[in-house]
Amino acid sequence: MTITKIILTIAGLLGCLLFCAPAHAQAANTFTVQASGTVTTPAEAVAFSGPIQIASTIVTDAAGGPPTSVVNIDARQLSALGATTGTVFVNSGQASLTRPLVASDVIQTTISFFPSGPGGFLKPRTAVLNLTLTYDLVTGALTAATASIATPTFK
Repeated sequence: MTITKIILTIAGLLGCLLFCAPAHAQAANTFTVQASGTVTTPAEAVAFSGPIQIASTIVTDAAGGPPTSVVNIDARQLSALGATTGTVFVNSGQASLTRPLVASDVIQTTISFFPSGPGGFLKPRTAVLNLTLTYDLVTGALTAATASIATPTFK
């Protein structure tokens, strides 16, 4: 081997050690929060209520980067009912987000909902899921959560 190949091999190994350092995850914290809200659609208002499951896993970077929170949201148990027609709606409310670990994190994400029954998925609508998560920065534990459902405002 030439000296150039040896130097490049050593540099590659050191770079891999530095940049490919493993991340370490703590056990997931789970939280169930009750949510409610009304979404206004062109056809009618739709009232949402029910539980949202939140699982948060804190991931630390062995290379010294800031810790992050991997947040898994499951809102599929929310019930949704049309105010005028009494139509029952189902939703696809799942999300997995990677967020910086901060004391209070405000998350806004969308969920799709549609009338239950045959062909209902062909008539999707959108709702906004608003979450506020509170963490203990020393332990990384998720200590509180609030949630609400709202009509999206598109700009």
